[in-house]
Amino acid sequence: MDEGTKDPLVLPTVQEESRVIGAVESPVITVSDIPSSLNVGDKVKPKVNVLRADKTTPIQNCPVDFFVADSLGTMSLGSRVLTDVNGDAIATEYYYVGRPEAGLTVSFIIVTRRILV
Repeated sequence: MDEGTKDPLVLPTVQEESRVIGAVESPVITVSDIPSSLNVGDKVKPKVNVLRADKTTPIQNCPVDFFVADSLGTMSLGSRVLTDVNGDAIATEYYYVGRPEAGLTVSFIIVTRRILV
């Protein structure tokens, strides 16, 4: 080696690779048992059906949370309700429509979580 040149610094190289294990899909969720209009005295118990992206295969044991937002705030109608073999989950509590909600908008909020299928 020439005295004017220095030894090049050799750094070890590290390669990382990340992969998703299992299927990553956007499930198809169908909500039912919620009427389009509510009257004072009605009681509602929402139901959902969760299918894989192929729209035919149900997802079993998918956790679902049910909430309702009305004039009193946001309340839980069911927490971590697991879907059955048909992909169905039903809220554990009923929502009763009272006088304060007459003529107001009531929102039902349904949350599902990712699971490995």
